Amino acid sequence: MNQLKMRLKDGMSIFKESHQVYKKLQKHLDKQPVDFPATASGVERRILRDAFTVDEVAIALKMSYKFQSSDQIFDKIKDSEISEERLQSMLDNMESHGAIFVKIVDGKKQYALHPFAVGLFEMKVPTMNANYYMDVRKYMYQSFAMAFLSTSLPQMRVIPVEKSVTPDLNIATYDEVRELILQNDGHICIAECVCRKGKDSIGRPCKETDRREVCIGLGDFSDMYTRNGFGRAISTEEAFEILAENEKQGLVLMPSNSQESYFVCSCCKCCCGCLELVSMLAKPAEFVKNNYYAVLDAEKCVECGKCGKKCKMDAIKMEEDGKKAKALEIDLNRCIGCGVCVAACKSGALTLAKKNKQIAPPKDMDTLYEEIMKQKKGTVGRTLHVGRKVIGL
Repeated sequence: MNQLKMRLKDGMSIFKESHQVYKKLQKHLDKQPVDFPATASGVERRILRDAFTVDEVAIALKMSYKFQSSDQIFDKIKDSEISEERLQSMLDNMESHGAIFVKIVDGKKQYALHPFAVGLFEMKVPTMNANYYMDVRKYMYQSFAMAFLSTSLPQMRVIPVEKSVTPDLNIATYDEVRELILQNDGHICIAECVCRKGKDSIGRPCKETDRREVCIGLGDFSDMYTRNGFGRAISTEEAFEILAENEKQGLVLMPSNSQESYFVCSCCKCCCGCLELVSMLAKPAEFVKNNYYAVLDAEKCVECGKCGKKCKMDAIKMEEDGKKAKALEIDLNRCIGCGVCVAACKSGALTLAKKNKQIAPPKDMDTLYEEIMKQKKGTVGRTLHVGRKVIGL
C-alpha cells in the first residue's frame, strides 16, 4: 500500500513540476515588450508546452527580445550541465519549430524570444491543428487580446492596396507595398496564412478566398521561414502577382509596424485575429496605425453596393433598395484606410485622402520593440489605455 501511495505521489508530482516550469516561462515572457499574461484556465501553459520542452525552458529563461549570440547565451548557463555543443543543438531545434526567432548577422546566428503574436503563433503554419487553434482562441479571448491591443505602438499597421493609390497622394515608401517588396529583393517568401489554416482546422474556411499562400515574409523573417520550411522563397515578380490577386479578392494589407518590414499579411476579418478583434470595437480606427482614410463623393455613386460588401470594418453606411445599395457616408471612427473600398469602386465615388498628421513607423522591428518596452504598462494601465481608445479619448 505504501509503495502504491509513493507511485501515485510521484505520478502526481509530474503535473506540479510541469506547472511550475511553464509558469516561470509565462512570467518571463510577460516581462517582454508584448505581454504574455496568465489566465485562470491555464491555457497559456498548454501553448508553451507545445512550443518548448522542459529543457528548452531553461534556455528560454536566459533569453529576451534582444538578440544574442550562442556564446552570450552560453555565458549565462555555463554553470549548468549543458555543454556548448548541447546548447547549439537545442537552439537549432528551438528554431526549427519556431519557438525562438533567429537572424543571421555577419554570417553568425543570433537568437531572441518571440512574443506570442506576432511570433509563436505565426510559426505554427506547418503544424496547425484544431486543438492548438482552439487553445489560441481561448487564450486570445481570456487574456491576450488586451495585451495585443494595449501596446503603446501596435505590432502591425495598415497600408493602402495598390489600386487605391493615386500620384497626388505622394505616398511614403513605407506605406507603398511595391517598395516594401523591392527593398527585400532576394529575401522574399510566401507562406500559407496561419489564421486561415486555423479556421480550416475547425471547419470554418475563409469567406474571402480559397487561396492559402497569401502572406509574404521579408528580410530576416523570410530567411527564417525558408530555412525551416515554414514557407518557400519567391521572386519579386511572383510576390507582385500574389499581391495583385490578394487585392482583387479584397484582402487588407497589414505589414509589420516598421519601415523595414518583416512581413505583409493579407487579411480578412473572418479569419485574421487582429482584424477580427478590432472589427468588434466601436472605433477600430483608434487601434489601427494608418495614414489614410476613405472619402466619399455620394453623387458619383452608381449604387452597385460593392464597397459596402468589401469593407471589413462596416465603415460605409449603405441604403439598400432591392438589388441596389447606395453609399451614404463613411464613419471615420471605423475606417482604417486600407483602400479596399476604393479599389472596388469603378465609378470613382471613393478615393483615399491623407490624414493631417502623418505617422512614420519605427525604423525596424528592434526599434519597435524597444519603444513598446519603454512605454510598457501594468494591468491597470493597459485597461485604461484600451478604455480610452474605445471611447475615443
